[in-house]
Amino acid sequence: MSRMLSQQRAAFALQKIQGFSDPARNRSNERKQEKMSTHLHKTPIRILSNGLGQALAFLLSDNGGEIGVKRKESGQLYDWLQDWLCGEADENQPCRVYPSGDLITQLMAGDRRAYLRAQEETLLLFDWLTKFADAYLGKGE
Repeated sequence: MSRMLSQQRAAFALQKIQGFSDPARNRSNERKQEKMSTHLHKTPIRILSNGLGQALAFLLSDNGGEIGVKRKESGQLYDWLQDWLCGEADENQPCRVYPSGDLITQLMAGDRRAYLRAQEETLLLFDWLTKFADAYLGKGE
């Protein structure tokens, strides 16, 4: 029996948040978790205010402008969104909008319909990411 789409989003979000959280919680990890939580709470606002493209550009800029390099929490979050939205659709991730490649590149090259679909899917995923962030990482600023 297959899972509902909302369950698949929740499972993906839970996996990412649990993989990021660290039960040892030393001071350095606490600060990283706070930063991630802040990004998780502020990014949906950025998407609603300015659109998905500009929100992704902010994450990339905050990460030093490097794609695929996870120097900061913003780069990690960008990678999570790319993982959810790009690649071949499968049983666990049926809502992939773009076939493969870098998310920002695909977003800019795609049509309006794909852009809006990616934005909607991202906001739905953030519903789960922020809930699990509150549970496992603590509330963002």
